[in-house]
Parts: sequence; structure tokens; C-alpha cells
Amino acid sequence: MSTAYIDDFQIITLHYDLVENPQNYFKTIQLVSNKFVHNLDLIETNHFENHSYYKFKTDRPIDISDKFFIHIKQLKIPVILGKVTQTDTFEQMFDAREHEFGAIVRDNKTTFTVWSPVAKVIKLNINDKSHTMEKLKDGTHRITLYGNYHLQSYHYDAYINHQWIQVNDPYSKGLTLNATESVVIDFNKTNIDGFYDLSRPETMQKDALIYEVHVRDFTMHPNSGVSPENKGKLLGLIEPHTTTATGESTGFDYLTQLGITHVELLPINDFARVDDIEFEKAYNWGYDPEYFQTIDGSYSTQPANAAKRIQELKHVVHAFHEKGIGVILDVVFNHVFYMPNSSFDKLVPGYYFRYHEDGTVSNGTGVGNDTKTERLMMRKFFVDTIKYYIHEFKIDGFRFDLMGTIDIDTMQEIKSVVMQDNPNAFLLGEGWDLATALPKELKTTHENAYKLPEIHFFNDYFRDTLKGNNFNLMDRGYFNGGGRYYERMFNIFIGLKGELPVNQTVNYVEVHDNHTLFDRINYTSNKSLAEKNMIHQLATVFTILSLGTPFLHAGQEFYRTKYGHGNTYNLSDFINRIDWNRRIKYKEDINLIKRAIQIRNEHRIFRTKNIDKINKRIIPFELEHPLLGILLFDSKSELILLFNPTPLHHIVNLPRMGEFMVILSNYNEDIAIKNFYDLSPFEYVVLKKKL
Repeated sequence: MSTAYIDDFQIITLHYDLVENPQNYFKTIQLVSNKFVHNLDLIETNHFENHSYYKFKTDRPIDISDKFFIHIKQLKIPVILGKVTQTDTFEQMFDAREHEFGAIVRDNKTTFTVWSPVAKVIKLNINDKSHTMEKLKDGTHRITLYGNYHLQSYHYDAYINHQWIQVNDPYSKGLTLNATESVVIDFNKTNIDGFYDLSRPETMQKDALIYEVHVRDFTMHPNSGVSPENKGKLLGLIEPHTTTATGESTGFDYLTQLGITHVELLPINDFARVDDIEFEKAYNWGYDPEYFQTIDGSYSTQPANAAKRIQELKHVVHAFHEKGIGVILDVVFNHVFYMPNSSFDKLVPGYYFRYHEDGTVSNGTGVGNDTKTERLMMRKFFVDTIKYYIHEFKIDGFRFDLMGTIDIDTMQEIKSVVMQDNPNAFLLGEGWDLATALPKELKTTHENAYKLPEIHFFNDYFRDTLKGNNFNLMDRGYFNGGGRYYERMFNIFIGLKGELPVNQTVNYVEVHDNHTLFDRINYTSNKSLAEKNMIHQLATVFTILSLGTPFLHAGQEFYRTKYGHGNTYNLSDFINRIDWNRRIKYKEDINLIKRAIQIRNEHRIFRTKNIDKINKRIIPFELEHPLLGILLFDSKSELILLFNPTPLHHIVNLPRMGEFMVILSNYNEDIAIKNFYDLSPFEYVVLKKKL
């Protein structure tokens, strides 16, 4: 079948049968629209086994939104968009960053603005009425209707590539059930009492301790104590006074008593695979984004009410802010769930996504597509999305999924916008170097971290040192390997070695993906459960006290298990939910983790990012291999840390004279010692010198 593509403003590529003497055969070829007839000159031919390509140059630039046909002899071949939207010329001609997109309600008027230079016509369809939009030179389509259309559903009908398509607004702030249509939101009608009167928490970046939570996991367990209507919902995160059947705190009260500074929520924007109403029929982490500026309906107690979704997120942020805890959102800017169905690719085919030189879609993310964040209008969309969350919801930070696929300039612009709004905001992400179609020097990776000093990166070197290579389940690290990688331990404690400096490292040993630390230790150890738990707590306490930003996975403090499963993104609630029965069983262990967090918060030395202070005030001292000993001089106190990853007792001679108190240990606390310490198997201890 013959097809023709617009590959540039004067280049048409025709896929056609092999012909002899093409110069003569195509002598009378023309490019025809209702307005114009263009003559074509053959400039290139390429022959393959099953087809041939013929490239033509037009006699003058063409209007790429027009409806064109190739006329060859008796044939009439429709011409559709090709590589033209990927050209620099397209980018320069249709720079529409000055506009405010979406549905905006002001002064009893509602303005709808959408960008598609390639659409010949776009019609707004609202209340079963169709309104033709004005098209501007920069490819923007706009219309203003008199009246406040709050909560009215709408969509766009666009004429692109010889056909009418129905498409939702990529800037949708509201959606009907399961994203059938966009919904207009008047934000004056989404306010909640006291929301804008309460200041954000002023936690400085160096003091941050992040706790990662999946909204649904947090409350789905039968013993969560959360009311049935709030289970799995945003409001379930903040329901007060919930307890287990035996009276232990759960949910919001439990979380706000841990001592953490920030709660990080896995994606809450609209994502695929989970029904808004019958949400319990399927499970997902949320890394299948469809609409980036709308709260997913499955997390709302009233998913059919688009304004309620917004208000419920505001209630969550407000409740955490009242407790002095910041809220970080996990955002997935690196891909969309299914590219052909996305509003982006429907409105401007080929523009918003990366392609390789051979025309294939870039798939460094491994999910079928990579967004082309370096494109001006793609970058604008993501920056606008960040602005929306920080201004409308007072969000305190963002975690960027697969951040290594996002270009540095986009991250720089996001950083500037966020920091201007809130100098204490916290930005972090995954800086892995993935095979996306972006030059290495432009990626936001560990290697380029020095170009973005205000942005923090997950430290996989830290993680793998503690528990073994993440992608080799049987590999072991320092704590579950009897002291393996001992030579690395002091340096990762002070953030010295690896690609990440201390002011940018996010220290973690467990996160939502891959196996939990408990399950990993189970795979790599044949020790008793009590010993495995001690190894687990060694790694967790080391993570909390190490210099940099500690990051904990919800339930890590009570040995969260996913029953041996690693990638649980679409498995059941039974596997993914936080088991609040373990909160009962391990409440004494939880108290130790809380105490470790308290010690970190009370002593500045654990939170310093000053290299001079680190070099002068944090000193390793020699112990029997592979024990780790660290001496710290805080502003008004001396501290000694000891870690024993072995099943043996060790007598440790203290490096300082005087009497020390045991302020944290998984064996003994509140005892005074001098000169030496009897370090038990798999023990960690924090000693503080008595004044």
C-alpha cells in the first residue's frame, strides 16, 4: 500500500512500488490541497526488498496542518505527518510557551487553550455543544466561553491526518470516571479551611529524613484500624486515632510519631490499570501515567467528583503540615502508559517522544516509550505540572522516576521554579544511565550530578554495599555477608566515595521496588529469625545515621515482607499492603528505630554536609576485622558508633577516655561503661560520653 509522509516543511517521502526510470515516472507528480497545488522534484530514491522510498522537495514551504494528497497519474494518495514534528524548524516556528494551557475559570469566563500546530481545526465539545476554536500562528487553539463551567466535562475534536479524533486535554485538572473526559475546575471552589493560612514546614534539606508510602498499601490491611470508606484512599493516610485490635497506633498517628521529616507518596496522578470505582479488582503502584495533573480516582472517596479529588489531596497535605511533616510526590515524567492513546501523541504526532535515527521509538525506560523532555513544549508541560502542585497544593518536594532519562536543562528549570517558591524544597530521583535516545552529557545521571548540586540522587553504591548487588538476589553485602565490603563502610558513612557527594546522596537499603530487605536477608541467610532481624536492623540503623539523606520504605522498621516477591507493582493487596500485625509483634524494635531517628535529629554531626567538619570531627578507628568503629565529635558531645556484622562476641577497646552511656543498642541501653565494650553478635551501639 502506498503512503506519503511530511518529513519537513518542503520534504515529502513516498513509500511506493519499485519503478523503472523514476525521474520520468514521477514527472507529473503533484502535492494537492484544497488551496494549493505544489510541484515536486525527486531528490532521493532508496530501494529495499519489499518497498521503495522516494523523497521529493516541494516548490515552496507547505502548511503542515492542511489536508494534502499526492497525485500520481490516476492515483490519489493521502499525505500524513512524518518526521516534520521532530525537526528544529517545527520547534522554532511553534514555540507557544507564553500561553496558559488547559481550562481556566476567571471572572465568570472559562477559557480553553490547547496546542496542536498540526491540527487543521479543533473544536471544543462541552455540554453536547461544539465550538470551533481560534487557531493562532504558534499552533495554539483557544476559545473563551462566558460563564463558569466548573465541573462540566469536555473534550476536543481535532482534525489531524485526514481524520477527526477525540482527545482529552493533556492539561486536565479533573477527569470523569476512568478518564473518559476532561473536567473543568474552578479552583476557588476547591479550597479547604485553613489550607493557605498554614505555612509549610521549614525543614532544611540537610535535615530531611524521607519515608516512602504507597497510598493504598498504608491502610488496606484488616488490622489497620482505618474506616472501611477510607481504606486505600488518600483520606485513609490522615485518618486520626486509628489502632490495631489490641490498641497500638496505626496509620497517621503511627507515622507522625516516628520522627521522619517528609512522607513521599508513590504516584497519585491518574494512571492506568486500576478502575476508579472497583479499585480492589486490580492493583498498581501508579507508574503507568496517563494524565499528570489529575488525582487518580481510585484514591478518592468520591471519584466521580473531580473537585473532591483535589480537596482530598489538600486535606492530606494540610494534615501532614500541621504535624511539621513535608509531602513529596513521586512523579513519572519519563514515559506515558501507552503512547498511541496519549493526548500528547494524538495532538502532535511524533513531537513529544524520543526516536532513534532509524525512526524507531526510544525505549530506554523499558515500558515502550521515552518522553522527549528536551522539547520546549514537553518541558513546559512538566514545569507547568510542577508549578501546579507547588502552588495549588503546597507540595514540599518531588521524586523523579528514572530521572536519568530527563535532560539536565529540564531539571534545571524545574529546580529553579521549585526553589524560588520554597528554598527548603527537596528534589530527588533515580539517576541511572538508561539507553534512551539522548546524548550522555545531557542526561540527569550520577555522572552529571555535579551540574545539579541542589538535586539528590538515590545511591545504589550505598545500597549494594550494605546488602549486595541489587540485581543478584544471592549476592551479599556488609551486613548480610559477615563484613563483606568492610573497606567501603566508613567512606559511604561520610558520603566520600562513589559518584555522589554527601550533599546529594540519598542513602537507602530498601525501596518500593525489588525485594524488601527482610526478604533479601531471608534469601541470603540460613540464620535464625532473630538473627536475621538483627542484621536487618543493623542495616536500617546504619542508613539512618549515615551522612546524607536517609530514606526508609514504609514498614521497613518492622521488617516488611512481600513474601519473597520482588517486582510487586501489579500483584495483590495481600502481598503489597503493610501488615499492621507486625507493628504489634515488633513494637520494641520499632522503638529502637525511632530512637535512632531521634539521635540523628538531636545531633548535628549526623546531618552535616560541611566537608571540613566531616574530615575533622568524624574519624574511623581500628577494630578487629570486620567490625566498624566511628568516633564523632558533635558540638557539645562525643559519640562512638560500633557495628558488628558477625555472629561472634568482640571486646572493643574504646578510643577515648572517660565514661560513656549506651544511648542506643539492640542489646543494652542506659548503661554506663569505661575503657571497653563487650560487643554482642550482630549488635549496633551508639555511645555518648558523659559530661
